[in-house]
Amino acid sequence: MLLLTGNLAWGACDHPWRVGYDNWPPYHYYLKPGESVQGFAAAVLQGTARQMGCSVQFVERPWKRTLQLVASGDLDMAMEAAFTDERARYAYFSAAYNPGGTLLWVKASDRHSDSTLSRWLEQGRRLGTTRDFFYGDAVMSELARYPGLVSPLVSEQQNYGKLLRGRIDGFLGDALATHWGLQQQGLTQQIVPLATRVSAMPSHFMLSRKHFAPAFVTDFNAALAAFLRSAEYDALLRRYAPAVIHPLSTPSPAAQG
Repeated sequence: MLLLTGNLAWGACDHPWRVGYDNWPPYHYYLKPGESVQGFAAAVLQGTARQMGCSVQFVERPWKRTLQLVASGDLDMAMEAAFTDERARYAYFSAAYNPGGTLLWVKASDRHSDSTLSRWLEQGRRLGTTRDFFYGDAVMSELARYPGLVSPLVSEQQNYGKLLRGRIDGFLGDALATHWGLQQQGLTQQIVPLATRVSAMPSHFMLSRKHFAPAFVTDFNAALAAFLRSAEYDALLRRYAPAVIHPLSTPSPAAQG
């Protein structure tokens, strides 16, 4: 167990951390209702909790409802959260722990291409996206320049078939979630990511300001950093991430006072 600074004395571990989640593999999910929650983010949080001598209770809620409950203090934490100024008004953000981001996925025969997204579109290649998914401001602006080449679909899985049938030349997908989806369909040998990351959108844990103080966030980040250096974390990367993904070296955000 990690030796901390004593900031836990006020009782942050007196009860299990109540953590909202929805069923989103491979980040946090269950295979059958009633089974234990597993996944990349869930395992990182549980590992961090063990470093601190704390425990976790997962509470299934829709994502938007989870954010509301973190704001009200009815939940202690949320996982896989992107930083926004609005959310920072009611929650602290941990250091980043997810080495993923958005990748450009192509047929295996194109795996040696070194194209960036900009060059890809400039060459007239057709790109699949997922409707209503936010890829970050810079990527969204780039996509808007080529409306005739970009085809959004309701489900990312639809892009797998379109790519293999030659109706698109590639598609954008989350590093871990797309890798998982392809694994489930046995397509990891046919569809692969290019090594150049399209965008990095670090994920954080959100900690409710109703329950935690900045000193606790400091201890939480220390425990998280220790877990990210562990063999257990390396095993999680090998299980859930494609080979082109490497650990983040993102600075820890300061706790918002």
